[in-house]
Amino acid sequence: MNIFAPKTMMAAVERMAPVHTFIKSTFFTNEKTFVTESVEVDVKKGSRRMAPFVHPRIGSKTVENRGYQTKEYTPPTVAPELPTRAEDLLKRMAGENPYSGMSPEQRAAKKMGEDFRELNEMITRREEFMCAQVLFTGKLHVIGEGINEEIDFQFTNKKTLSGTDLWSDEGSDPLNDLEVWQDEVRVKGLVNADMCIMSTDVVKVFISHAKVKEMLDNRRIELGIINPKDLPNGAKYIGRINKLGMDIYQYDGVYLDDFTNPAEPTTKKLVPEKTLALASSDANYTMNYGAVTLIDQKTEAFFTVESTRVPDTRIEKKPAARFLTMYSKPLPVPDEIDSWLVATVL
Repeated sequence: MNIFAPKTMMAAVERMAPVHTFIKSTFFTNEKTFVTESVEVDVKKGSRRMAPFVHPRIGSKTVENRGYQTKEYTPPTVAPELPTRAEDLLKRMAGENPYSGMSPEQRAAKKMGEDFRELNEMITRREEFMCAQVLFTGKLHVIGEGINEEIDFQFTNKKTLSGTDLWSDEGSDPLNDLEVWQDEVRVKGLVNADMCIMSTDVVKVFISHAKVKEMLDNRRIELGIINPKDLPNGAKYIGRINKLGMDIYQYDGVYLDDFTNPAEPTTKKLVPEKTLALASSDANYTMNYGAVTLIDQKTEAFFTVESTRVPDTRIEKKPAARFLTMYSKPLPVPDEIDSWLVATVL
């Protein structure tokens, strides 16, 4: 028996939290990689200009191209790292059969694969957090060791209810609010907001509201349907408002906030409390990835990699350790800035 083996020989069960990417996989579906550290994106604004009338002898009239603005951003660097020390290759891994006879070399290869999987999931969680921030605030706060920046996409479609308009008040009208906001997005953003993502507390108030229940109880006309169903990407499908052609979702995804107060990390919701977002399933948002520049330890030459994930490794001799690093430079960009709306309703 290896001297570094755990005292108990019972197989350990490794249970890693699933990576939920409802917001990223629903809206930020386009991926673009760049050969440069900064990225250029075209941010579009809706326009309803009509073609001009012209006299047949004039031929045509030039119209100004005002459809988009090109902006340059530098994606933040994400680079989690895991160490492998000498004793890690001598003792039994979690879940490994104590009589497997796995060699240190085999164990090193297996551990490398597991470490890279864990690093990739950490980056995926960060990407989902970034997408949620952009969707619900229109901004991206980049806070980490040695960095504290804000990327503002100039998002203005925000509503804050108060007084008797709050959905917790019996005199409010949530269905009318959704209809008005949906029409506003259609006019300004030129898209149909057919999805509504609500925080948990908003869902509870919404489905228990008298006017909502009255509408949903009208089964003969089938104006709306409440049919909660868990989805594989961490969201819950609540139902559909047929009159608006809108599906209602609840998203309970969470993240560990270890940067606001590093001494006291807290678990927070990706969808802020009291909040909802109206968005389109046809949204054309993009996950942009800047290039990563590394140095070859043998040749000591710099080289640049264009990819969504860039693995790297380094070694230290005192004490002996190998570090595995996964680099990524993600930046979610809402290309159509007026194509969704965020409201605080409680």
